[in-house]
Amino acid sequence: MQECYDKYRLKLFNYCLSRLNGSREAADDCVQETFIVFYNKLLDGNEFEDPKTFLYRTANNFVKRQKQKDARELKRQVPLENAENISVTDEEYDERIDLIDYEIFAKMLIDILSDEEKELYNLRYVQKISVEKISEKTGISRPAASMRLMRLRNKIKDMVYSINFEGGERNDYS
Repeated sequence: MQECYDKYRLKLFNYCLSRLNGSREAADDCVQETFIVFYNKLLDGNEFEDPKTFLYRTANNFVKRQKQKDARELKRQVPLENAENISVTDEEYDERIDLIDYEIFAKMLIDILSDEEKELYNLRYVQKISVEKISEKTGISRPAASMRLMRLRNKIKDMVYSINFEGGERNDYS
């Protein structure tokens, strides 16, 4: 696994990057997801005569999904020339949004994380350390570090979407 990761990670990243219009974050996510699938297949006992082909096909599938997601997002956007014709009817919404202090909100989310998750968050998103360096620093394998970072991103997304701003309450994730 480690040999394939070392050999193909950068090549897959460039492959995904070129197909995702230069979106580094989306390309990184696609590569990460690709290796997670590959790792799980290996754990299930699958053997690959040509892992390169499997990795590129899997990465291509994630690229297609990302493009579909981007296309859906694009459909939801209103062209700038039409934006002036849109009126917001919910005045209370604007008032609620104005009350949100995003720095306090971010700190609240981070405080909910476990110590290990806080460390990963700090290394990756505050210090901007690569997955490889995080792996070395924490003593966990690169695929495990990638998996933990993916789970951390998903957990944070879930927390953000589950918070009730109207009542000021939040779900307890600790």
